[in-house]
Amino acid sequence: MVASLPSTSNVVESAALSAVLEAPDSTFSLLYLDTIGVVGPLRNLLALGDATWTQLYADDWDNPDQLEKRSTPFEVMPVLYVHSKDGSQTATIAESKAIEFYLAERFGCLGRNSYERSLINAFTSSSAALFDSFLTAVVTLKAPPEVMLAQIAIFSETKIPNWVRIHEEHLKANGLNGHYVGDQVSLADLKTANLVDMILRLPSAGQLITPEIAPGLLKVKEAIDTHPKIVQWRETPLFKSLRPSSTLPVQPRPDGIKVYNRNGNF
Repeated sequence: MVASLPSTSNVVESAALSAVLEAPDSTFSLLYLDTIGVVGPLRNLLALGDATWTQLYADDWDNPDQLEKRSTPFEVMPVLYVHSKDGSQTATIAESKAIEFYLAERFGCLGRNSYERSLINAFTSSSAALFDSFLTAVVTLKAPPEVMLAQIAIFSETKIPNWVRIHEEHLKANGLNGHYVGDQVSLADLKTANLVDMILRLPSAGQLITPEIAPGLLKVKEAIDTHPKIVQWRETPLFKSLRPSSTLPVQPRPDGIKVYNRNGNF
């Protein structure tokens, strides 16, 4: 049986957990792998928000008994645990997109009004769709090399160029200032920068993302890469221990890492 989330039919408990999610002095624990991958934007949000947080690593995730997986709401990572200041209460947020929107709203990365929020959500969704479809078709498929190369070719020849063309038009409309909406970092910027990083690792990157083809997207990546808080985060031992890909060798774990055990405790 998977870990259940508290029922909202309990009004008192629902209100108490809502207070934990909204409290300015809450702290966080993030359960995920020692890779950048899907949670690159999520960790950047924690950095932008000056959050106090701890990285949790699964200790026995692939055990056939699946006890560790079943201690999470959907048997997948990431999971974000939000703790009250005194540690007496913890609210659980599962699924990467739910976590991203919670943190983006909390740390002011969803725009200044409803219209800006709707735009940011749309740009975020577009980039996330390409990122997720690439992961599904290429990374998690674990297909033979020839099949994987064929999938990469499809993305390189059609899907990525279409995404680049469309997003360049929107970025140009905002003045090519390194942001999708206004002049502040948004969730859309973070998602796109993460996607561009992935594209630049492809063999065909030289034909897909160049200053001539994608000046706006490269400007977004630059704005994220040079943001003082993200620069500071990337200088930490934790960030330097993260792998761009799970195919690379595991790095020594820095101090401050906690292990999530088979009973869902940490």
